[in-house]
Amino acid sequence: MATRYANAERFLRPTLRSLVDSPRVQPNWIKDTETFWYENVVDDRSQYVLVDAAGGTKAPAFDHERLAEALKGVLDGEVDAGALGISALEPIDGGLRLTAKGKRVEVDLDTYTVTALGDDNPFESVSPDRRWALFTQDHNVFVRNLATDEVRQLTTDGTEGCTYGSLPDFATAQMQQKLGMTLPPVVVWSPDGSRFVTHRLDQRQVELMHLVRSAPEGGGRPQLLSYHYACAGDPTENLPTVKHLVFDPASGDVVEAQGDPDIVAFVPPSLYQRVWWKADGSAYYVILNNRDDSHVWLTEVDATTGAVRTLIDETSETQFLLSAEYAHHNARTLKSGEVLWWAQRGEWGHLYLHGTDGSVATLTSGEWQARRVVSVDEDTRRVVFTAAGRLPDSDPYLQELCSVSLDGGEITTITSDGLDHDAVPSTSGAFFVDNASRWDVPNVAVLRDRNGQVVLELETADPTRLYEAGWNAPERAVVKAADGVTDIYCAVYKPHDFDPTKKYAVLDEVYQGPQSSATPLRFPLSGGVMVATSEYPIFGSLGFAVVVVDGRGTALRTKSFLDAAREEAGSLFVDDHAVAIQQLAAERPWLDLDRVGIMGHSAGGWSSTRAILKRPDVFKVAVSSCSNHDNRVNHLGWAEKFYGNADEQDFEAQSNLALADQLEGKLFLIHGEMDDNAVPHSTMRLADALIRANKDFDMLIVPNNVHGGVVTNGYWIRKRWDYLVQHLMGETPPQGYRVADVPIPLPF
Repeated sequence: MATRYANAERFLRPTLRSLVDSPRVQPNWIKDTETFWYENVVDDRSQYVLVDAAGGTKAPAFDHERLAEALKGVLDGEVDAGALGISALEPIDGGLRLTAKGKRVEVDLDTYTVTALGDDNPFESVSPDRRWALFTQDHNVFVRNLATDEVRQLTTDGTEGCTYGSLPDFATAQMQQKLGMTLPPVVVWSPDGSRFVTHRLDQRQVELMHLVRSAPEGGGRPQLLSYHYACAGDPTENLPTVKHLVFDPASGDVVEAQGDPDIVAFVPPSLYQRVWWKADGSAYYVILNNRDDSHVWLTEVDATTGAVRTLIDETSETQFLLSAEYAHHNARTLKSGEVLWWAQRGEWGHLYLHGTDGSVATLTSGEWQARRVVSVDEDTRRVVFTAAGRLPDSDPYLQELCSVSLDGGEITTITSDGLDHDAVPSTSGAFFVDNASRWDVPNVAVLRDRNGQVVLELETADPTRLYEAGWNAPERAVVKAADGVTDIYCAVYKPHDFDPTKKYAVLDEVYQGPQSSATPLRFPLSGGVMVATSEYPIFGSLGFAVVVVDGRGTALRTKSFLDAAREEAGSLFVDDHAVAIQQLAAERPWLDLDRVGIMGHSAGGWSSTRAILKRPDVFKVAVSSCSNHDNRVNHLGWAEKFYGNADEQDFEAQSNLALADQLEGKLFLIHGEMDDNAVPHSTMRLADALIRANKDFDMLIVPNNVHGGVVTNGYWIRKRWDYLVQHLMGETPPQGYRVADVPIPLPF
């Protein structure tokens, strides 16, 4: 078992990243050019590649050994040619301007002479022309002239609870307190860098949430963290609001958008790229929504006067999505004044063109999903986009590449290979990088032109070490939901030492959040659409058979499939998972139906606890970490968006507390003490309900830990493994085994 644990660690970050060479090409397009660079990792060594899309060429961006030698006088410590840590790169006459390990330099590629340009400050937002740098201090925004280093204060009325360019407290409060730093302001620069849009976030009427840091790193008394946190059901007057403003950093002039402030139920629109500039810089666009996302509208704001004009206004009986994918939108404002818009006006999401005269043209239609706009060529009036389920017998989750005219007509198929295509366009849309993959097919990255033709082959992933570590691809399976009619998609993952004559304990890795799907769609590390599960190789290493089920109420399917999340107090999925496992076992006798467990994190933790409480006949063991067991103390932007406001959803019935007296199996609850997202009070309330019901359960509260498990995460990772090995598999965990803490990159 100790050997299994050691191998399971290989599938944790960052070790997993070293098991696949060239896993994906992430292009960094250079502004106003058809050139990009990317980092290619082979044998755990970074190579930097420069691609001229128009010329159809690629080459090393520089001589890695010579640059490493040249950087020794600039960077601190040893300089490894295979680990230069480059985060920005731009060709200039005769050389490059780049940022390596936080240092900005210029490099003469003839002589490899390096000129230091100063430090790159991760807490500043720099204008595209590199004239200005913005930072926040004492709730206000300051600007620094990068040529003279002169600092000026742009706002003066920022106060506690009413701040400029900031995120809601629940998104950053704990991290900023622990690290003692302030994030850079959230801004959107105009194309020429002469102005920027930001927001004033007003949380003064939002009630406080409280966390206590019991074990501060420096010792002393416990520390109280009080922060603004809007819960589901809070009165409208107690919700945070935003007001958008345009600043001229040179003059300090400011133009405020006209009208009342707008409610921000989750995070400000700019964080999800829902604020962008008109190409000529005369105006900017903002997508706004009401508290439960049943009303969404697109506005154009005059950058000089602040006048606001509504371009599109949409409502829905439930949440109105801007894309089939969470936090993404397909809105494009065209130079013609037309707006390309995605909407799910029936069961399926499709593309529409809103004319300047109020007309609306349907560009795509049918029983399939238009998924993501890749690029728009306004000269030829053609849109490249991805679609899922359009071709006969195709998987409804996998994206193909297509194009269609802005004037309507037949759709052109670009790819039909049964893979999932994830494309990143250049600024002009003339070219895009296409990463094609599937759960059992390693990624292949190519450069395509606006017509979809392959211009250049870039990289093919090599997963040799991944397979050597014991990884095997999950099996894709389709079964019927509990209604006996609806197809639901599953993944089945065999244990690494699989023997078809044996029976294996079954672990259901669940995430029932309506914002995502759960079953793996792409090869490890190949990117693509967000899926909410990733631990199946880890538990396969430990000897479990792992299943993942996309029950009703998850994303990327029809409107009614998603809205099923609101039925039966959000519990419809439990029976879907139960019957799916039974159907899978009917054809796979090595799945042991007497040993079925379920595990989840965050909304997945609510789901796993919900499953063992509702179906103890199927689920015998559950592990639930950092979970929102009671949405009445969960943040507004989650609960009301996906389940409805307090008048529509019975949040008491949806709470796991309501089912506490039904616990029969083994339940392990884990929560970070400083989780400022899904607060630990939710787990403590469930514990209280279980105690009142005289139920036995296990619980671990991790001091200083947060929602993502940043602190001492090796310990609670190992405790999950131990619990499932002991209570579900029926074996003895290795004594004294220590899982190394997994470093998680900070968002700067």
